Amino acid sequence: MKTDIQPVFTVYLNHIQSNYQVLKTKVAPARITAVVKDNAYGLGATHVVQTLYPTCSEFFVAYASEGAQIRPFAPSASIYILQGIGTDDLKAVKENHLIPVLSSLEDITWWNNLGITDIQPALQIDTGLNRLGIRPADLQLLTPEQRQNICLFMSHLACPDTPTHPMNTYQRDVFEECRKMFPHIPVSLSASGGTLLGSKYTYDLVRIGALLYGITYPKSNDLPLKSVLNIQATILQTVSINAGESVSYGATFTANHPMKIAIVSIGYGDGLFVSLSNKGRFWSNGRSLPILGRVCMDSTICDITNAPDLRPGDLIDVLNEIYTPDDMALDAGTSAYEILSRFGKGIRFIRNYKK
Repeated sequence: MKTDIQPVFTVYLNHIQSNYQVLKTKVAPARITAVVKDNAYGLGATHVVQTLYPTCSEFFVAYASEGAQIRPFAPSASIYILQGIGTDDLKAVKENHLIPVLSSLEDITWWNNLGITDIQPALQIDTGLNRLGIRPADLQLLTPEQRQNICLFMSHLACPDTPTHPMNTYQRDVFEECRKMFPHIPVSLSASGGTLLGSKYTYDLVRIGALLYGITYPKSNDLPLKSVLNIQATILQTVSINAGESVSYGATFTANHPMKIAIVSIGYGDGLFVSLSNKGRFWSNGRSLPILGRVCMDSTICDITNAPDLRPGDLIDVLNEIYTPDDMALDAGTSAYEILSRFGKGIRFIRNYKK
C-alpha cells in the first residue's frame, strides 16, 4: 500500500494564469481584478496572488486580515475589503494600505471622522441584491466632497447566472442612473457572472473570482477556461460483495448483482458532501466510479466493478478536468463556489501547487 493515504489536493497555478489572460482579453478595455477572498475560494490566496502579481495589480478580499495576509506578495497592488472594516481593523488597514468598501451612510460618516487622508475608500450601492450597499435614495445625502473622495463606485448583481432574468436589466438601469452622481470615478457592477452578460455590464472594472478558478456555470463556449483543481484519494481496500449485501451506514444501497467495491480515503471530514451519497462519482482513467451508500467522515465507497484493475494504494480522482466542481455541484445540489470553499478548508489534504 502507498505510504501516503491522505487525500491529495492539487492546484494548477498555470491554469489560473491562463484563465486570467483569457478573461483579461474577454473584458477589455475594462480592467480585470482578482477576487481572492476565503483563501482564494480555498485554493490558497498567497499562491494565487504570487501567480498573478504584478500582471494583476488589484485584488478583492472579504476582511482586512485577508488583505494583510496577501500584502507581502503584492506590495504595490490595490487591495479592497468587501465587507468593510471595523475599529479593530484600523491598524491592519493603515499598515497595509487597504481600501475599505463602504456600504452605508454610517460607514461613510465613521470613515470621514477618522481623518485618514492617504486612503480613498470605495463605495458600494445596493441596486437590488439587498445585501451590502447604500440605498440609492441615500446618495442624495452625500456632500459633493464625499462623492468625489472615493476611488471606486460599485454594486453587485443578484441574478447574473440567469442571463434573461429581468433583475439584470433592472439593476443595470439603477446603476446607470446612480453613477451620474459620481463623474470621473471608476465604476464596477459585475463579478464573474456579470462578465458573461456582455459589454454593457463590464464598465471600468470587473471582479473575477469563480471564472478565474474554472467555475463556468452556466457554460460559455467562447471562454476556453481550464480546470484548476484536481483532488485524488487513495483506495484503502477492495471488496467483492454478493447480491443482497448492503453498503455503508443506514444500508441505503443494496447490491442487486455481484459487485466489486472500493473503500476510498475521503469523506465529509474533508469536504465531500453527504448529499453525494448514492449520487456522486469518482473517476479513474476516464471511467466513472459511482458512489455507493452514505458518505462517511473519513471514507466513501464506490463501485469499481467496471475497473477491475484498481488495487489498494491506487489513487483515483474525486475532481478532475472531466468531473469539475460544476459537475459535482449538480450532483450534490449546491453551487460550485461551495464545493471549492468546503474542500479548501480540508486540513487533512496533502497540498500540491503546480506552476
